Amino acid sequence: MESPAFSNEVFITFSLGIIIGVGIGLVGLLLGKLLAPTRDLPKKRERYECANPPRGRARGLFMMQYYPFLILFLTLEPIMIYSFLFLLEAHVNIVNTFLLFLGIVAILVAPLIFGLYSVRRLELWSA
Repeated sequence: MESPAFSNEVFITFSLGIIIGVGIGLVGLLLGKLLAPTRDLPKKRERYECANPPRGRARGLFMMQYYPFLILFLTLEPIMIYSFLFLLEAHVNIVNTFLLFLGIVAILVAPLIFGLYSVRRLELWSA
């Protein structure tokens, strides 16, 4: 079975998919900003200490220890899977397959850089 040639229909379908995906994300972000309460109450600045009365101010950022590693896993795994799929399809149409693979990797570069940056910030690991 031969792969379909690049045509306007494929480009339009791909573009519509990207536009709809980004649009749904932006609508969700906008609804979150509009509907979320924005009052600054004094209780929001206090610490939560597992049913104990809170003492002092909150210290600031609280980050889970393995969250950056989860981000790394969720970005590296698709790159590895798509690299195997690239090798399976490369004999059919190497240029289009390689461009698609580069597009996927380009989308995943920003989360990968953020994950690597977060893993190296050791001050987030200590309480």
